Amino acid sequence: MIRGSALRTSAKNLTARRFISSANSQTKYATLSNGVTVATENNPHAESATVGLWFGAGSRSEHPYSNGISALTANTLSNNVQNGVLFTSENTKETNGIIAQSTNENVKEAANAIANIVKNSTATLESNEFAKAKASLIAQANKLESIPSKMVLEHLNASAYQGFSLALPTLGTAESVQDLEVQDSVRLLERHLVGSNTVIAASGNINHDELVDTLESSLSIPQGLKPATKPATFLGSEIRMRDDTLPKAYVSIAAQGEGITSPAYYVAKVASAIFGNFDHNSVNAKFTSAKLASIVQEYHIVDKYTHFSTSYSDTGLWGFNAEISNVGSVDEFVHFTLKEWNRLSISISDAEVARGKNAVKTALLAELNSTKAIASDIANKVLLTGYRNSLQEALERIDSITTKDIKSWAQVALWDQDIVISGTGQIEDLFDYNRSRNDMAMMRW
Repeated sequence: MIRGSALRTSAKNLTARRFISSANSQTKYATLSNGVTVATENNPHAESATVGLWFGAGSRSEHPYSNGISALTANTLSNNVQNGVLFTSENTKETNGIIAQSTNENVKEAANAIANIVKNSTATLESNEFAKAKASLIAQANKLESIPSKMVLEHLNASAYQGFSLALPTLGTAESVQDLEVQDSVRLLERHLVGSNTVIAASGNINHDELVDTLESSLSIPQGLKPATKPATFLGSEIRMRDDTLPKAYVSIAAQGEGITSPAYYVAKVASAIFGNFDHNSVNAKFTSAKLASIVQEYHIVDKYTHFSTSYSDTGLWGFNAEISNVGSVDEFVHFTLKEWNRLSISISDAEVARGKNAVKTALLAELNSTKAIASDIANKVLLTGYRNSLQEALERIDSITTKDIKSWAQVALWDQDIVISGTGQIEDLFDYNRSRNDMAMMRW
């Protein structure tokens, strides 16, 4: 086996020291003889541990008729408890995970339990657990479709990457999942559960070498090449599902964002955080700092909005998601928001950028405040990029971003660029595509 390590130091600021992520020691890596990567981060103060197996697949590895098979397979295999080890699954558009949570003393048992799941995967899939997991996944898909604020984001993604597997829903649809069979799961594992496409990630008060030795002797995964992923192309477009029976208008608009490997990954994150989130019903709504919030709240133009910078391995979406009960003000909100986007290219201030950087750093530290979140972050970054930067490196990259960087990025990524629009509910006031597209630039500089 090949062993290696990369120093992962804690953040030096006082805020970071309050988080689990900043207490972790160096990240250690090892490659098993079958090609599986093992990556661990030890935290002597952790009260529990997480060990998980992640493999590259997700809905991006599917087609419309097999949509949901990755999530169904992971859910089926993780639907058990062994020797005090609790299993859960994690499904994204590009990866799937089988995660074991246990006490620090029970890490070896958790690793052996994961190895047993892999060893007995075919038998588990052929049992009645498959039918149970299918029924549960269908229920999840149906529930998702009943939540307009979430469905508008799925529609946004589907419209942006139409014609590519990246457009498919993460969990599939009720119709596609219903037709899936055991052999579909078996074929998925044969293709994707191979050494170069699998990562074992762990976090907690654990011993890296002992975990590696345990997995080397118990984890049976064949060697194999990582399946190629077809690049997805962003398409400026729109999708509308007007439904006047819903109480609000649900609108999302996005431009093409940055992939995880992009040099501008954190620049896009900071640009999004400059506008941040707003909730009209929040007790501190009037104290929200973003200029956009001050524009929209006086006349209750919007109930809530969230800006996002979503990144996949090679592309992303950068935009907002909004809920509007004052349905006659949809066009006003869209106009004001896109005009604020224009300011990123020409007149954003140093103070706004500084606030955005602080928001991104705080969110990053908060996201990594559990052993499960840290293990998941390790696995996904290693699978999708081959490398996971340390927390300190991430904070330094965020701190190094300047106002000039934000303007330069926005002038390329946002100014006069195509957008994708998704809307449902009472969207009569969501005007035609060209009106919004024209707001992506202005006649003056």
